[in-house]
Amino acid sequence: MADTKTSSDKSSSGLFRAFLKAFNWGAAARLFFGELKQSLQSQVDHFLCRLEYLFVLYLWVSIGLLLLIIGLFNLVADYTKVPMGVVFSIGGLVIFLAAFILLQAARMKNASQRRDL
Repeated sequence: MADTKTSSDKSSSGLFRAFLKAFNWGAAARLFFGELKQSLQSQVDHFLCRLEYLFVLYLWVSIGLLLLIIGLFNLVADYTKVPMGVVFSIGGLVIFLAAFILLQAARMKNASQRRDL
């Protein structure tokens, strides 16, 4: 007849090994997801810094262009003796048409790229 003490030791050691294996898998998964989270956070931080830099840069460029255009409109109004309202209306129309043409060109380029895929 089998000894009860050795059979209980075998089953408890098997249970203990299964517990250790599950614990090791859990620790490995936690380490993996921790590193993944840290990597994603660093990439997001880098992306946000880059986005902030580009936003400030484009803001400066936009403000510079706005002041340049306003200055040109004032020069045209002063030297040609045309009323300011007319100069700003015509200038706004020219800028609107240029933006509209560029937007349509970008749409056509985007549509042609989609067809090529």
